[in-house]
Amino acid sequence: MNPYAEVLKQLLQYTETKYTTLSQAIDYDMSYISKWVNGARLPASRHADRIHEDMARFFADTAQKQHQEDDLNRIFSFADDGQDLAFHLYGLLSQAYRQAQIKTGKNENRDQAIHFYAGRADCHTALRQLLHQYIEGLPSQGMLVMTGQFHVLDQNGIWQILEECHNDHWSCDVHLGLKMDVFAAHMPQSVSSLYQCLDHLLTYNFTMHEINHESYRNIIVLKDAFAYLYYVDGDDYIDMCLTITDPVQVREIYKKCCAYMMVQPVLMEPRQTLGMERFGYRDIFFTSNKYLFFLTNGLEFLLPDEVYTSLCQLVDKGKYPNATKEWVRRIQYIWYRIIEQGRMKIIMPKNSIIRYLETGCFYLTDMNYQMTPDERKAQLNLIVEKMKQNPAITCGILLPAPGESSYTNFSNLAFYGNYTSAFLKKNTHHILPQTKPIYLLNNPQLITCMHEFFDDLSRSPQYKGFSAENVDALRGLIMPLMTVLTEENGDA
Repeated sequence: MNPYAEVLKQLLQYTETKYTTLSQAIDYDMSYISKWVNGARLPASRHADRIHEDMARFFADTAQKQHQEDDLNRIFSFADDGQDLAFHLYGLLSQAYRQAQIKTGKNENRDQAIHFYAGRADCHTALRQLLHQYIEGLPSQGMLVMTGQFHVLDQNGIWQILEECHNDHWSCDVHLGLKMDVFAAHMPQSVSSLYQCLDHLLTYNFTMHEINHESYRNIIVLKDAFAYLYYVDGDDYIDMCLTITDPVQVREIYKKCCAYMMVQPVLMEPRQTLGMERFGYRDIFFTSNKYLFFLTNGLEFLLPDEVYTSLCQLVDKGKYPNATKEWVRRIQYIWYRIIEQGRMKIIMPKNSIIRYLETGCFYLTDMNYQMTPDERKAQLNLIVEKMKQNPAITCGILLPAPGESSYTNFSNLAFYGNYTSAFLKKNTHHILPQTKPIYLLNNPQLITCMHEFFDDLSRSPQYKGFSAENVDALRGLIMPLMTVLTEENGDA
């Protein structure tokens, strides 16, 4: 009998556990349990780590209920090192598993589990194959850690590879390094690259960490899947790499990379919501009198009164369980104050405007809403009226850059800034249920870089601005288009 089967058999006997009970506890068919105990086969290496974690936790809980913890510690000679029983049992099962792999000749030996590649093309192909294989096959939300610098990964086409990977149900939480002094030195291209990455990989949850030293540099590891250790040449291209798929080694690399990244300063983090509490982030953000908005998912400001009334009615009907009518009215009051007194620059890509006029959909951070055609027309008239009353409000249309298709050039990530704080907001119609829709920017230098980038868009040749003097031209441009779009959709 192999060492793994022997250990598993002993644990079942000492805890008086039946195959059916263990099968239910780790969510595996009883026929697999029987084969493992009899030594007929081993758990698949890809899932072995999770199986051992689940079994260790189950046997530890069972021993605790039956007051057998001291017995198991004595029987298996576990060290008195302060670690709990589940930790020791996991180590026992993992060690026995590795010994059984060697004994049966079925282990993924180093020649199979570790590969070396040299040359840009081979390194790129190796990473591409790993990402496609494991991300497209994710059975749950993945955890991807990248300890290298953002600009190096961007230059090597990592985001394009991730964009190619298709999984309709799951994506990844990504922890990524960024060096702020390098990022700021490469403005505006650096912000453009970061925005494109976040916009194209909308279903991913990115956390950006500031990396200022060389520890654990240049590692990409996907939990329970693979590790990719790479070396860059003088031009920052990946020119040599090691790929590792051995489950035990991948687990150790992942643990160390996570421990390293989790203590690095967070530059940007995903959030589910900005919160609705009084004097929370949202209320503080809107105490400023100067704003810059790059809006891609509708115009949730300058809403007519009837929209707020409709939102309150939907709150009463339970459509927005996290919202209250008091919260809706507070947002309404905040925006009335800002519109009357604040300085505001609004930039909207052309295609985003067309989509908004056609659908009437916007996302008020915590509430999705679709305006009727009449509400859309009332909003346009209100915009014109308020821009005339407050000349500090400007609104502009950003046309596609030369060479970009006006039919496919859609952005789905909006920027909201008040020059001291900022956040990004995703189009909720294009994300997965587990995707967090907001990115909160935490670093002052990053916030400044983002403001400079979006502010510069208003000085580009593709920008057409409207102010109090020519705002009627904006209405004359949009109103006929809105009428045509709503009639085509049968909304009129």
